[in-house]
Amino acid sequence: MSLLLFRSGFPKYAKTVFFILGLVNLLVASLKDMSFQSPLLVSTFSVIVVVSLILHKTFSSVDQILLFVSKFVMGIIYAACLPALVISLVQSSHGILWFLCLLTVIFSGDTGAYVFGTLFGKTKIAPLLSPKKSLQGSFGGLLFSSLAGLGFSFIIPEASPILMIILGFLGGVLGQSGDFFESLVKRVAGVKDSGFIMPGHGGVLDRIDGVYFASPLFYIAVNYII
Repeated sequence: MSLLLFRSGFPKYAKTVFFILGLVNLLVASLKDMSFQSPLLVSTFSVIVVVSLILHKTFSSVDQILLFVSKFVMGIIYAACLPALVISLVQSSHGILWFLCLLTVIFSGDTGAYVFGTLFGKTKIAPLLSPKKSLQGSFGGLLFSSLAGLGFSFIIPEASPILMIILGFLGGVLGQSGDFFESLVKRVAGVKDSGFIMPGHGGVLDRIDGVYFASPLFYIAVNYII
């Protein structure tokens, strides 16, 4: 993520600081209760603001300082807070089943979008972000995600079919949003792949961005609804 956010035009230390603070946020959030995440994120924001102001001469303009702070906080949420929610989901009651449900909803959505997009795709949904994705493919993805959620209503205890259909549908919406967001980040950075792992497939983040984006929904459902 640091390679995408701070690819050029930023001080050389930007990637290193992001990696260190991102790792600290992920480890602490994973080991502590999730209620610790908010003050940790605010503290990270304060630290990076202080660092930016002290080292302001290393930036080319004052606008770049604000851009650096904004990208930094967004990156921490994406690369540390969301993965921490996935870990917390696994640690919850029936956590492995819920994690498998999350993966199935997202990957089923990807499959449905591909099948429907290939067979019926005509209307481009967001050509500036992802030229190949179609409205028909999006509908197919949501259908498959909803069916995946329904399927897990027969596996996970106390999970009603109606609730799981809703969870699958909303998870599909968030999963697709994650795909578009990752495409946006890559286009702004001017790269095709998000990393060196799985080149030609968009990078590893392209495989898990939907899982990240849908994780808050599943975390809330498990801890506050069901």
